Amino acid sequence: MHLKLITAGLVTVAALSACTTRPVTVNTPGPGATTVQVPVIANSNMLKTDDVRATLNNALGTNAAGIDVKVDGTTVYLTGHVATLALHNQAVSVAKGTAGVSTVVHTGLTVD
Repeated sequence: MHLKLITAGLVTVAALSACTTRPVTVNTPGPGATTVQVPVIANSNMLKTDDVRATLNNALGTNAAGIDVKVDGTTVYLTGHVATLALHNQAVSVAKGTAGVSTVVHTGLTVD
């Protein structure tokens, strides 16, 4: 019995390690809505998006706040706004340098 509980616990941990959370907006009674984080099964695009986002945040700090990241396979799509051309070029360079990224499409990333 004890071995079955340990096995069940390990299976649960393995299953949760492949999960991530994503924000979902829920309509609630009263004014406004509530956004909650819900667990979802992580796919490779989600994991790579998180990797690129973390790399951008580490390299650009608060300057990465205006950059949106989407991933399809090994292609990264950067959209949004940055303050200078230097930040634009740095964001593209950082995204290209992320492991598993082959192409960065940045036509939607504009300089304000």
